[in-house]
Amino acid sequence: MPFPERRDAQAGSKPRLAPPWALVVVVAAFSAGMVITILVWHSVRPDPFDAWVMRGQEAGAAYARRSGRIVSSAVAPGVIGAMLASTALAWRVGRWDAIILALIAVPGALGVEIVLKQLVHRQRPGGPDLVYPSGHLAVASAACLTLVLVLRVTTAPSRTRVAVVSLVVGAVLVIAAARLVETVHFLTDVLGGAATGIVVTVGAALAITALAAASQAGH
Repeated sequence: MPFPERRDAQAGSKPRLAPPWALVVVVAAFSAGMVITILVWHSVRPDPFDAWVMRGQEAGAAYARRSGRIVSSAVAPGVIGAMLASTALAWRVGRWDAIILALIAVPGALGVEIVLKQLVHRQRPGGPDLVYPSGHLAVASAACLTLVLVLRVTTAPSRTRVAVVSLVVGAVLVIAAARLVETVHFLTDVLGGAATGIVVTVGAALAITALAAASQAGH
């Protein structure tokens, strides 16, 4: 079945899937993630920064742990919904590159997160669970960023795009807060999860854009 014909705001123009700032974001997020990874490598105790933040986490847990659990339980259906929405938007405008991104970003972030957990092997004191990076933040960041990138290549008005960006940034922050007040992660785990989702998603967008450009050049 052929893709539906795209109606661009500017006739004949097709914005690239990877935005101009993509490479800078990937390098920055990867660098931040590497620094955190080195700091927490095979650790079983919080570093001084995490220990300081834990005071606030424990205080927040007394009031908001139940709310945090509710938010965390909503992440999986929310991520699936974002994937479906991204795929539907990409299909509607006939962008196969955006469809691919919508289908691979979240599974890719989840796969990288699982591998990193085994490699870094960070544990909380007295617990066997591996906590770095946060899987919830990895997949949530990937799903939200995918939605933003896909919406960017549609004809949606700028007001809609700004509203979606505000919504997804808020959602990621709420999820991060939820994982912290549940005291299942240190702050560095949450930051590492977000960095993982960003690197995988924007890196995939760069790779897909490069492959699309190479394919067009070959014809």
